[in-house]
Amino acid sequence: MDIEDTSTQNPLSCITPTISTRIFASSNTGVDEARNVLGLQRLTCAGFDIKNPEVLRRRYLRFGGTDQQRISDLQNMATGAIEVPKLLLAARGGYGAMRLLEQVNWQSLGDQMREKGTILAGFSDVTAVQCALLAQGKMSSLAAPMLYSEFGKKQPDVVSCQGFIDAITQPKLKISLPQQDISMLKTPMTGTLWGGNLSVVSALAGSPYIPNPEGGIVFLEDVGEQPYQVERMLYSLYLSGAFKRQQAIVLGAFSGTGQDSYDARYDMSLVVKQLKQITHLPVFTGLPFGHVARKQSFPLGAQCQLSASDTGIELEFSGYPTIAGELIYPEGLWR
Repeated sequence: MDIEDTSTQNPLSCITPTISTRIFASSNTGVDEARNVLGLQRLTCAGFDIKNPEVLRRRYLRFGGTDQQRISDLQNMATGAIEVPKLLLAARGGYGAMRLLEQVNWQSLGDQMREKGTILAGFSDVTAVQCALLAQGKMSSLAAPMLYSEFGKKQPDVVSCQGFIDAITQPKLKISLPQQDISMLKTPMTGTLWGGNLSVVSALAGSPYIPNPEGGIVFLEDVGEQPYQVERMLYSLYLSGAFKRQQAIVLGAFSGTGQDSYDARYDMSLVVKQLKQITHLPVFTGLPFGHVARKQSFPLGAQCQLSASDTGIELEFSGYPTIAGELIYPEGLWR
């Protein structure tokens, strides 16, 4: 089946796609065409009307198209040459988004998205796009699964897919983090939650594309980095002043960290302890998101309230765009 054909597929058990959706390929290419097709089919079945499936055919070196093609995915909406959709979904992560940052008018794109109530969704390398959009466009986005990395899987994770639906349909999304030290959270704390993949956020340190909201809450996750490498990137952010105006740090999954080859006792728990000591900020762990099979989507750049609960802390988000739930057939994402 050609990729171009999938936007018109509507099996009897699916919903008529009405949610205007565009794919952007800011990073790696999706090398498995069958997986791209399956992701498009599932999204269409769930109700997402994909306007540009041909993007997934592009290839240039390791990237999902040339730099200019990938810039145009976003810049053409910033200039008004292409209508901004309700959902802007990343194809996949990898590397390449930082090559685009200087060529996109993020302020204009943020204005266009705000007017339409657009949701930009992705994670991993897409963190660079999300940080730039917030820093210069003052617009929120969504930490969420992507077309190739989740919806195109042979067997998508049902919890992750439902979490994506929850995050785009619930205006007051709540996430609970059990077993937390709440001694530094005597009263509820409210601020803009921002961040994403630690490798990408730390690479943006000192640039005009890193957000630094007054009284913000920083979220960070990563994959495949040893504890010392994680700590080095955290120090890069600390020394650049990224934590100075922040209220708290929330850590997601740090998968595949492995064991320190010099001393196995030097693990992520010691990294977290050091982070608390140098920043003097409360650090909460275990937000179910990152490079793991099961994840809970949530807004970046939106208001987040941290409050103590009987079992730990609760995060409640507000002030971000949503989609009417009746327009979506959730099971289409994992059928």
